[in-house]
Amino acid sequence: MKRVFHRYLFREASITTGAVTLTLLFILIATRFARYIGQAASGQLPRQLVFQLLGLSTLNYLVILIPGSVFIGAILTLGRLYRDNEMSAISACGISPIQTFRPLLTLGFVFAAITTILSFWVAPWSVRESVQLRAESNQLTRYGLFQGGHFHQIPGLHATFYAAYTSPHGRHIRGVFIESQKNRRINVITAQSGVFIKGLETDSRTLVLEHGYRYQGEIDSTHFDRIRFAQYGVNLKIAHPERPIIRSRDGQTMNALFAKPTLRNQAEVQWRISAPLSIFVLILIALPLSRTAPRQGRAWTIFAAILFYLLYSNLLGIARVWVAHGLVAPQVGIWWVHALFLLIGGILLARLYEVNFRFWKNSSQTA
Repeated sequence: MKRVFHRYLFREASITTGAVTLTLLFILIATRFARYIGQAASGQLPRQLVFQLLGLSTLNYLVILIPGSVFIGAILTLGRLYRDNEMSAISACGISPIQTFRPLLTLGFVFAAITTILSFWVAPWSVRESVQLRAESNQLTRYGLFQGGHFHQIPGLHATFYAAYTSPHGRHIRGVFIESQKNRRINVITAQSGVFIKGLETDSRTLVLEHGYRYQGEIDSTHFDRIRFAQYGVNLKIAHPERPIIRSRDGQTMNALFAKPTLRNQAEVQWRISAPLSIFVLILIALPLSRTAPRQGRAWTIFAAILFYLLYSNLLGIARVWVAHGLVAPQVGIWWVHALFLLIGGILLARLYEVNFRFWKNSSQTA
C-alpha cells in the first residue's frame, strides 16, 4: 500500500511541478522576448541572435525557477489531497502524513541534481556565451549585418551608412546611402544594391555597390562632382574583438572561483550551492503549509507559499551581498538563511503534530 501511495504522490507532484515550471518559464520568456525584439527593432541587436540569446537566458532562469516550482508543486499536490479527503483515507490505511516526505524527497533529489548541473556548469556557460554573442553582434552590426531602415555609424571610416533593406544574413542590401567626410571634403554614395564580400585578410570586408552615383565636393561649396558607376567597392577594416573578459561572477567557472577565494567568489559559490539546497528546505516547509480543511480554498495556501518563497529568496540575495562586502564572515555566509527556514519548518511541523496529539487525547478522554 505504501509503495502504491509513494508512486502516486511522486507522479502527481512531478506533473504539478512540471506544469508550474513551464508556466513561470513561459511568462519570463515572453518578457525577455519582448525586450530582445525591441532591441532588434531599434538596430541594437541582429535579428538572428534573438532566439539564441533567449535560449541562453532560459537556462539561467531555470536555476531560480526550479526550487520555487518544486515548492509550489508540492503544496498544490498535498493541498489537493487534504481538500479531497484523500489524506484522511490514507491516514486510515496506516500511512502517516510524515511518510509523505519520502516521495517528495525523491522528487527533490531529482530536481536538485538538475539544478546542480544548471547552477554549477550550464548557467555560467550560458552567461559567457551571451557575453560573447553580444560582443560579436556589436561588430557585426557595425561591419556587415546592418539592420535595414536604420542609420549606422562606421567608426573606422567616419561614415554614416543606411540601407533600406538587409537580407536575413546581412550579405545583400538594397537602397544604399553612405556619407563620409575627410579633410573638409564630403563624399556621398548612393546605390541600388550591394553585397558584402570577405576580403583576402581575415580582418577586412569589401562592400561592392552596384548601379549608383558618387558625389564629391568641398564642405560649404555648391559644386559637386558626380560619377556614375556600375560597380564600386568600399573596403571595410574590421577590428575583430578578442574573447571578452567575463568580469561578472555569474559567468566564472567553479574552478576559477575556487582558485581565487575572494569574498565575492565565496559568495558566488555559496549562492550556487544554495539553489539545489533550498529545494529540500522548501519541501520541509511544504508539508505543514499545505494542510487545509476539506472545504477551504487554495488561495490562502498559494499566497502563503509565494510569500515564503519570496522572503526566502530575497534573504538569500541579501546574505549573498553581505558576504561579498565582508559584512558577514564567509563561515557564516548565507547558511544562516537556510538554518532559519529549517527552524521555521521544524516549528510548523511540531505545531501541526501537537495539534493532532491534543485532538487524539481529547477524543480518548471523551470515549
